[in-house]
Amino acid sequence: MSTPVRTNLARILLLGAVAGLMAGLFGVGGGTILVPGLVLLLKMDQHRAHATSLAAIIVTAPAAAIGFALDGAVSVPAALLLALGAVAGAYGGASIMHRMSAAKLRAAFAILILLAAIRMVFAVDLTPGDVVPLMTTRVLAGLFLLGLAAGTLSAIMGVGGGVIMVPVMVLLFGFGQHVAEGTSLLVIVPTAIVGAWRHTRNGYTDWRLGLTLGAGGILGGLLGAQIALALSVQWLQRLFATLMTVTAIHMLRPKKIETGP
Repeated sequence: MSTPVRTNLARILLLGAVAGLMAGLFGVGGGTILVPGLVLLLKMDQHRAHATSLAAIIVTAPAAAIGFALDGAVSVPAALLLALGAVAGAYGGASIMHRMSAAKLRAAFAILILLAAIRMVFAVDLTPGDVVPLMTTRVLAGLFLLGLAAGTLSAIMGVGGGVIMVPVMVLLFGFGQHVAEGTSLLVIVPTAIVGAWRHTRNGYTDWRLGLTLGAGGILGGLLGAQIALALSVQWLQRLFATLMTVTAIHMLRPKKIETGP
């Protein structure tokens, strides 16, 4: 059953705007806000929330990426390699989500972002925001595998994949925080398209609601990117870790909504 967009329009646009702001600030698709928001505010079941979140991300991620691209904080070669892996991962990940229960999905989602938050909190050597590492064979292979993992998790969790790509690009490959976020947002677009399309086959994706959320996220994404570029790397990492920790704790709390396979 489709969520009534018209009767909840103000709430939907506000949720989309907040998700867009987070996308621009942290280089993520906004799923860390959208999935809990859809479940808790709009009473959507877990599977449909994950799928519909991806439809919204298709709109919010490009809006957030524009600000980084204009500032030169995007690595196109890295984005291409990440996208190759991510699209393949998203295609397969959609099938995995269909077989998971709502409770397992929620718990996996929470653990995923909590681990990423811990990694960011304990990062010691912070790389300047505009640094791009040399594209050695090791880095190229690592980026493809990272994209594959991020794409799989994207389709399963209903996030763009930035929650995995950004910290790994910074901590393991030496990307600056700003470049990691901008590049991640570029990769998120095709990843979300494939994931949302695959979920449509199982009846999970509410395209009308997702695109309405995305429309609300456009201004938020543009604003978030400008704020991110103005903040120091240290503050971005602290805020990113705080956001993910709070979301993870909230998602681990028992919920009444347990629909799905």
